[in-house]
Amino acid sequence: MPTPFEAVERETLQEAAYRQIRAVLMSGGLAAGEKVTIRGLAGDLGMSWTPIREAVRRLAAEGALEVSPNRWIRVPNLSADELGELKTIRLMLEGHAAEQAALGATPAFLAEQWRLEADIVAWRGRGDVKGMITRINRWHFSIYRAAGMPHLVRMIEGLWLRTAPHTHALFPAFAARDRGRHRQVTLEALERHDGAAARRSMEKDIEGALDFLISRAAAAARLPEAG
Repeated sequence: MPTPFEAVERETLQEAAYRQIRAVLMSGGLAAGEKVTIRGLAGDLGMSWTPIREAVRRLAAEGALEVSPNRWIRVPNLSADELGELKTIRLMLEGHAAEQAALGATPAFLAEQWRLEADIVAWRGRGDVKGMITRINRWHFSIYRAAGMPHLVRMIEGLWLRTAPHTHALFPAFAARDRGRHRQVTLEALERHDGAAARRSMEKDIEGALDFLISRAAAAARLPEAG
């Protein structure tokens, strides 16, 4: 029978495994359709199989992972309808977060956002999709946290948990076309403390990317019929 201290340690390891795998999914470290294993995740995180298995079970219950009866684990490929629903919710929540962030934007916050934007631009020519997605994630969530609404941020995190793995498909075609123009407009709105403009530009940023992914998913769903 485990002692209370052993139970606490096991719970802590399970929570650490969950948070780390969740962070990887949210930051685009795994792509939609990509398969992983308990062994591989345990090796990457330097943990035993037990906390990884529990973390995977928890993420599967949230819809962030799929686990098959024959033990493979995969990042879900969402349908066009599923992406469309998530887009609708993201527009409402992330637009509101940007609006609130603009109202209290400080010089230090704005300087950090411009620094993050410069980092994204610097990575653009490297061809490292995962690196780009990670930095775009930091840029967005720095704004959302600046809204001062931690419950809202947790809700947005849940949406990114489902959609971030699909953002690999934005590169290179959509990313080359967009080139972060909406981020620039958002930053300018934040500097003016113009909440309405920050909301609009953030919504356009999200809408453009998600519409591209929705169109791609719809086209992929039609392929079997075409064959």
